[in-house]
Amino acid sequence: MTHYQMTMEKTNMQKCLLYFESLHGRPSTRQERTLMKPFYDHYRLLKQLLLFSDASTVITTIEEEEGSDEGYVKQRSPRQQPLWLKPPRCVSSGDSLHLSSLQMPETPLTLSSHRKELLDHLRMARLEKRRLHQALREFENHFYTQIGRACQKEDRGPMAEEYCQYKNLKAKIRLLEALLSKQQDSTKTS
Repeated sequence: MTHYQMTMEKTNMQKCLLYFESLHGRPSTRQERTLMKPFYDHYRLLKQLLLFSDASTVITTIEEEEGSDEGYVKQRSPRQQPLWLKPPRCVSSGDSLHLSSLQMPETPLTLSSHRKELLDHLRMARLEKRRLHQALREFENHFYTQIGRACQKEDRGPMAEEYCQYKNLKAKIRLLEALLSKQQDSTKTS
């Protein structure tokens, strides 16, 4: 998908979501949120991809060094990276994606190796998500047998970190899938 197509898609999604919200208001019940989640996720993903593509066009800036006529290239600091590339605050550094694995390859030879790396990250993230899902399910079942009701958000205290990791893994998987599909689309067009 070209930058223009993504921009148009984002604008159309935004208009549709605003129209829906003007008719029905923001989704308030769990069922409404579940139904609308794919649309909001798609809109957020388009915004992130556009932000990333805009940011990647201006990766370096040339500044003049004091007391010298020579210019040097200054790489973007981690603080200047788009927010969606930064690991979420409750993710350990071992679980986060590195920026090097997200950069688009330059040549077709590295494209296949980059794709393999992304697929490997995706496979590992899915395995970890499955493991966390089982642990959280066991916690919820144990809670249900002890207390006699379903576990609610405020009851998740002992497993708060695992819930946060699970949520971040889901976002990481969506990002990896989007990058892989973007790569696949770009190879079809070239």
